[in-house]
Order: sequence, then structure tokens, then C-alpha cells
Amino acid sequence: MSRGTSGRDLGVYVHVPFCEHVCPYCDFAVVGVGRLPASDEDELVDSLLLEWRRWRERVAGRPVASVYFGGGTPSLLRAKSLARVLEALAADLALDAAEITVELNPGQLEVARAPELRALGVTRLSVGLQSTDDEVLRRLGRAQRAAEALRGLEACLAAGFESLSADLIYGAPGQSVGALLRDVERVVDLGVPHVSAYALTLEPGTPFARAASAGRLELPDEDAVVEMSRVLRARLAAAGIPRYEISSYARAGHRSRHNQRYWTRSDVLGLGPSAATLLGERRLRNARGLAEWRAALRAGASPAVEDEEISPAEARREALYLGLRRTEGVSRAEYLRRWGAAPEAFLGPELARLRALELIADEGGFIRLTERGLLFADDVFLALVGR
Repeated sequence: MSRGTSGRDLGVYVHVPFCEHVCPYCDFAVVGVGRLPASDEDELVDSLLLEWRRWRERVAGRPVASVYFGGGTPSLLRAKSLARVLEALAADLALDAAEITVELNPGQLEVARAPELRALGVTRLSVGLQSTDDEVLRRLGRAQRAAEALRGLEACLAAGFESLSADLIYGAPGQSVGALLRDVERVVDLGVPHVSAYALTLEPGTPFARAASAGRLELPDEDAVVEMSRVLRARLAAAGIPRYEISSYARAGHRSRHNQRYWTRSDVLGLGPSAATLLGERRLRNARGLAEWRAALRAGASPAVEDEEISPAEARREALYLGLRRTEGVSRAEYLRRWGAAPEAFLGPELARLRALELIADEGGFIRLTERGLLFADDVFLALVGR
């Protein structure tokens, strides 16, 4: 562990790679299992605890700000399996005030487990709604239908969690601006306090990317996707759910504490296949494959396939482009305190070019993306990464 990290709070990410089936646009480290066999579930949890034992002495005693079970579909795990992980963490870490999130698909099996998750101490659900339109869901290859998804979301809201997020996708095959607006209206009407909204991207190697290359996938054009983003943001803002990060919208008090750790480069310990860890300026990334990750742990070896100390120059760049994901942007005072000089001292030419293109602006002591910059955020980040 890098020096200077032991007194800081910690986030923990736990990757559960199992899904009932793999969606054609998904590029995450997932395994389609249909119904999850209990033996596979137990084997995964045993391996997660084995990995935790490799870390426990290095992070013991630290207060935990957040624990996030992502995937995959972690709600496929029985509550007792999640309890094993939480109990192991709680034996060495201070979890009392932690935000504990579980990703959940709004299918019948997963939603039925919501009360158990609440009793377990889970404080927040992230529900993979994606759309409330049957045709859009069908084209996305999602398992649930719209009525089932809405019933599932209602059941999760009724289960008594402190907070809840719903995922939406826009720019999907066959999706119109009107269909997206209906999705937003339904989420708002139900009282969902947090929305994560993502433009569909074609990840290399996915069935969607192959279909698009072969001319077999019809997507909304760029103007339509831009309009979808505008309509979504305006409607959520009018409902008191403003944007606080490029893809994230929340009522006051409902921002994701865990996700904000990534944008501020705060410490996160990652457990499970493909999980990433950042402790101080040390970054690790686990093997992507479930079998490779598990085999390394059984052999008493580290499952990390990447392990590096981040240079000060790289860390300064990351602090800028990750911070710009937030609507408030990058605090000049905080950057000066952390790095000893203004951002221009390290990235002056890059920042000057971005200002000339009206992609970033200075406002109230912060550097932030402009409206145009939000539309071309990837170009901004690539410029700051130096690629």
C-alpha cells in the first residue's frame, strides 16, 4: 500500500460476474448462467473471501464510505452470500456509516430478494431498468418486459431503501425521442431519486458492434441522440433531479457516494474478476476471466494482471479529466492544494486549446465543461490524457 493512505476512508467494489443472459451491447466481464447454480455461487464467494484475505492487513481499520456490489447481476446471489462478504469486511473495517449498494435487474427473482437485502443492511439499490418500452427492450436484448420492469421498480421503491437509482439507455435501436421522454416521465412519476442515463455505445467485439459493421443494426442518428440527451436532462432538472455528473442525476441527498470516489480519485479496493483498485497512487486491475482470476487465487498468487505506481504527471492529468465529469468541474483551490500549482502549470497548451474550442470554461474558481464540452466530452478527456 502506498504511504499516506491508511488514515483515509475507503470504498470497496465487489464484482459479481453472473447474469441470467448477456445483453448484445454488454462489454463487461460477465458470464451468462441462466439460473445460478448454488455451487457456482458458493465458489465465487469463497474466492472473493480468499482475495479479501490478501488485502485485509493492508487496509484494516480504515473507515468505509461505500461498498458497491456490481456486475453482472449481484442480486442473483442469495442474501446469505452477500452477508458472508459483508461480515468478512466488517471484521476488519468500519462499515457502520457505509453506503451499501447492490445492482439489481427488475426481474421477478431479483426483486423478490429486495426485502432480504434491506434486512441485510443494504442501503441503496441500482436498478437496471434501461427502458419502459417493450419494443426498445426487445431490440436491446433485455430479458424483462416493460410491465414487469415497472412492477419491479415499484417493489424496490416500496422496500424501504434509503436511496434508489434507475438506469436508462438512450440512442437504442428503434428508440425515438418520444419513447425516451415516456421513460423519464414514468421514472419521475414513481418518485425515483437518482437516475443514471447512458448513451448506447458500440463496444468492440460485442454482437451489436458486429451487427453495426455488417449494416444490420439501425441506430438513431447523432442529432437524435443529442436531442434525447437534451430532453432527458431538461425533464429531470424540471422534476428536481439535476445532473451532477455526465451520466448521473439526483435529488438532493441522493448522489452516489461510491461513484463519486472514482471522479475524485479516492481510494477504492476492487474484489472479483476485472475489478480495479486504486490505493494512493497504486493501481491494480484483476484478470478479466472468472477462471483466470479464480485460478490465481487458488495458487496463492495475485489475480492482478496490471499493477503499477501512477506517476505524478499521470495523476495530475487524471485529476483533471475525471474531475471534469462532474458538472461543478475541477476546483482550482483544491488542485493547487493537492499538486502545488495551477492546472495550467502542467497542462497549459491542452487547456488553452480546449478553451479556444469552447469546450471548457472558468467559472467561480472551477474549470468545467461547457454545454458544447458536454456533447464532446470524450474529445476533451482524450486531449487531457495526451492521446
